[in-house]
Amino acid sequence: MTDAAFETAGTPGAPTDGASLSAHVYDVVAEMLLSGALQPGDRIPLRRLADQLGVSVMPIRAAIGRLAARGALRVEPKRAISVPILSRAEFADLTRNRLHLERWAVSLAAQGGMASAPLRTAEQAFRSALGRDDAQEAVRANKALHFDIYAAAGSPVLMELITIMWLKAGPIINLDLGEQSRRSRHSASLETHGRMVAAILRGDSDAAADALGDDIQSAAEFILSRDILAS
Repeated sequence: MTDAAFETAGTPGAPTDGASLSAHVYDVVAEMLLSGALQPGDRIPLRRLADQLGVSVMPIRAAIGRLAARGALRVEPKRAISVPILSRAEFADLTRNRLHLERWAVSLAAQGGMASAPLRTAEQAFRSALGRDDAQEAVRANKALHFDIYAAAGSPVLMELITIMWLKAGPIINLDLGEQSRRSRHSASLETHGRMVAAILRGDSDAAADALGDDIQSAAEFILSRDILAS
């Protein structure tokens, strides 16, 4: 992991009391996992993480404990943490559950209706990042687009379950957009996202869910074809 991983994880205005500071650290590190700033196999000493985020080690330990309990991070000897490298079986299991949960969320969002302008803006941000071959921005824009849609489902429980899935799978699934060798797949991502957004805006829940399913499945197939998962 390089220092660039912390570029968007600054701590201006961070709370000062212990519980709130731990929650803040949790949110920052979780966002790094969700948006691809941390990748499988990254190893981070707790002291370095604390220094980068401008906090003491104590709130770092509390936040990391929560993320480790969810399987998103692994606590290592010598006061360090690492991002787990999923096995092929673990990744396949996560993909099956993501398909079920996220298809349902997209379907609910389409049924409930979403404002056109913000959704189109989020989609365009994703398209622009891919057009510029900006891998880091593409994974952030992809996460933002998906989570805007999932939030529109109006189910806090469903959103929490999806977030847990992404915390565990995010560093791997974001490699699908981050791999420069994957440029031939960009058109497929643009097509599935375009179909999903169009279906949501016309209230077609089945078509929206199908487009989202195609996006997840095609990304999973690409990742499974590469030597980036544990045996």
